[in-house]
Amino acid sequence: MTNSTAVAVASPQAHRTVSVFSSEADFTAGQRLCKALTSSNLVPANYQGEGNMGNALIALDMANRMGIPPIMVMQNLNVIEGRPSWASQFVIGALNSCGLFSPIRFRKVKLGEQEVTYERWAGPKGNRTKEKVKAKVINIECTAYAVEKATGETLEGPTVSIAMAVAEGWYFRPGSKWVTMPDLMLMYRAAAFFGRLYAPHILNGMPSADEVADLMEMRDITPAAAETPAVAAETVAPKAKPAGRPRGVHAAMSAAKEAEKPKDKAPVAGQVIDAEAEEIPHDEETGEILDTDPDGDAERGAGADDVFGVDEDDDDFTPA
Repeated sequence: MTNSTAVAVASPQAHRTVSVFSSEADFTAGQRLCKALTSSNLVPANYQGEGNMGNALIALDMANRMGIPPIMVMQNLNVIEGRPSWASQFVIGALNSCGLFSPIRFRKVKLGEQEVTYERWAGPKGNRTKEKVKAKVINIECTAYAVEKATGETLEGPTVSIAMAVAEGWYFRPGSKWVTMPDLMLMYRAAAFFGRLYAPHILNGMPSADEVADLMEMRDITPAAAETPAVAAETVAPKAKPAGRPRGVHAAMSAAKEAEKPKDKAPVAGQVIDAEAEEIPHDEETGEILDTDPDGDAERGAGADDVFGVDEDDDDFTPA
């Protein structure tokens, strides 16, 4: 009888797709993991702090579905105007490491100088129109290809060219890298097209960051010219500040003395204030006071004995 001594070799378990949103237990466990991630300064600013716990949970969920470390998702996931997108170098790395294809290669063909027609907006703000413009460029075509391991078939992605970049409006956009780095942009775009066509599940159906940037709608943010008002606004004089309280011992004593001073009494009813004194009639040459009797009698001198109008011949005056 022969005893078998064969040792069974355990095969590696396939990665289990886990979503942190699938159950309450997974959600709680995901929060504990994200707490450690959000407290690290090695992750981008969009994932740091408790306020970005939601972003970290989404990144963790995507990492679990793709079977890659969460830090890799956080470092390569870009959000442009609310749309998540992958960095172009991550797209190539994910396709090369997924195990479905051989490493991606690129085939480039130089076609020389060509004239390309594209459309652009022109004219003042509020009255823009589309116009067709012709431009001459050095056209280059680039195609991404790889061998599928399951079948041995060579798979080719859509061809990308400089003429396509011009016609689609990518080439002449402000800040475009197509002018300064055409070869690199061609390979990045060709790899993104290959992945979206043959392995969309690897990229979670999301485009590359370069694609999103090129497809963003151009908006005119030029501020409108300020209109000159017909009538100048009246300048309002600033209100005078109220006098503050006196500060210091000397200022307080001065204020107390001012308060103790007698104030002017109110005028009595019937009393004339600031009335002009009546001028007494007199002779301008001699200075003698003249009689003001309305009957026109003889003038009385300034030295008359009877200034009250008593007759001079009346000497019989007996005091009581």
